[in-house]
Amino acid sequence: MPEQTMDPKPLALLIPGLDGTGLLFFRQLETLGRKYRLFPWSYAPGGDADLDGLIRDLGRVTEAEEAATILVVGESFGGLVALGYALEYPERVARLVLINTFPFYRRRFRIRLAHALTPLLRFKAGRQIKESVIDRVLRKEGIPAEERERYQAAVRQVHLEAYRHRLQLILKADYRPRLGEISAPTILLASRRDKLVPSIHEAHYMAARIPNAHVHEFPEAGHALLLTPGFLLADFV
Repeated sequence: MPEQTMDPKPLALLIPGLDGTGLLFFRQLETLGRKYRLFPWSYAPGGDADLDGLIRDLGRVTEAEEAATILVVGESFGGLVALGYALEYPERVARLVLINTFPFYRRRFRIRLAHALTPLLRFKAGRQIKESVIDRVLRKEGIPAEERERYQAAVRQVHLEAYRHRLQLILKADYRPRLGEISAPTILLASRRDKLVPSIHEAHYMAARIPNAHVHEFPEAGHALLLTPGFLLADFV
């Protein structure tokens, strides 16, 4: 639950992607904390909640906040949760920020394949292969070695079955018909070199349907925009 203090700053609700840990916002916390009280959300370990359940969890922990004060940030899978939160609790949201995300994941085969292969991560060799691939991708995106290792350390804490369950949730989610209901001012941050999500396409698709939405493109960044050198979320909020 967000820490209740005398701090007059509004709350920033930071909703992570598939890995499900708010620890992955680490590079953004110092500068963002100058403007906001920070609540990097982590999904419950071993949780099997559906998307509506995840949204209700966030509703419970933010119910004490004043109306129209919360900055809601969703990254990748977290963007689905953020969209759902903004639709369920529109009166609470001051601004919505969506990072390399989608209202519906169009590459269905990729998600089904990832879901099928995830059990292999129970084995050491499977985990080593995944970490090697991730490290190579992050290195190509210009992420420094120290931050790549910090990312890997955070991901090692992720509950495997919960991760696999979130892959299933992506297959079930489709917010396309409801984008026009989003009432909060919306910022869409999209990386042109994103290999996991067609982020530029999805950002412009959503911006054309969400009232008061604006797109910012990052031509040289990949999916891990939050870790990209020089990128500060605080510059956009």
